[in-house]
Amino acid sequence: MLSILYFFLGTSLGSFIGLICDRFPEKSIIFPRSHCNKCYNCLTMRDLIPIFSRIINKNSCRFCGYPIPLRYSLVELLCGLISTGFALDLLTTSQVCLLFMGVLLSLYDLQDQSYPLTLWIGFTFLLMFIYPLNLISLILFLFGIFAALKNINIGSGDFLYLATLALSLNLQQIIWIIQIASLLGILYSLLVQKHKEPFAFVPFLFLGHLIIIFSHLI
Repeated sequence: MLSILYFFLGTSLGSFIGLICDRFPEKSIIFPRSHCNKCYNCLTMRDLIPIFSRIINKNSCRFCGYPIPLRYSLVELLCGLISTGFALDLLTTSQVCLLFMGVLLSLYDLQDQSYPLTLWIGFTFLLMFIYPLNLISLILFLFGIFAALKNINIGSGDFLYLATLALSLNLQQIIWIIQIASLLGILYSLLVQKHKEPFAFVPFLFLGHLIIIFSHLI
């Protein structure tokens, strides 16, 4: 019963993460009320139930029929599963925090290849109460600054994300995450991407982190 409660709590948090990604930093995340981005009708309670509302409304706005991107449902489901893993003692508090951060940063990267520095600082600051700054994290942070100042064809956000992961992971795990992410990125470039142009890499790093966590559970 507790795991079910945590699942729905996680889906609600996933819905809020989607809202943050849509609005922050250009708009307030509190006002106005949740609404359809096409017809601007305010959503009622029946439209705001994570996952189920999208099923009932056939993944579209019930007012104008505008399709709702599938990523919102996937984020809600993923966040629900993360919370359930915490309820079942499969994930630690720091792992949950890192995973939620990864979901949020991946959404920003997928949306317009942006990196919300304020949100990254917030998550990293919280984690530093649990894990002290170490040499690996510091080096990756410096690489992030260098990438921001000089074009090296690697986004500074990728290094900053890895720097936060390195607070709780060792060098071997970080290298594995980079290798997995690189392999997934190459496969995406060869099999999916039609035009040779920069693509979001944080989501692949996030998937690499997920795989590392999952490998320790089995």
